[in-house]
Amino acid sequence: MPYIKREITKEVYDRAMEHNGVINDKDDINAVFSISELCGYGVYNDQVSQGEDGKYYVNFYRGETCD
Repeated sequence: MPYIKREITKEVYDRAMEHNGVINDKDDINAVFSISELCGYGVYNDQVSQGEDGKYYVNFYRGETCD
């Protein structure tokens, strides 16, 4: 499974931190992940983090096939 690190906004990060670091807001999920990731490949173990560069990220695994 590919491991992906994607930049997100501070607002998405803050809302996710209210849910133990997992993106839980429906609008945020749709803004951060593509429809093919959500309905095809699959998004697994998403977790937000703040990088040493001061930017915000979501780290997740994506399935290998879009079935």
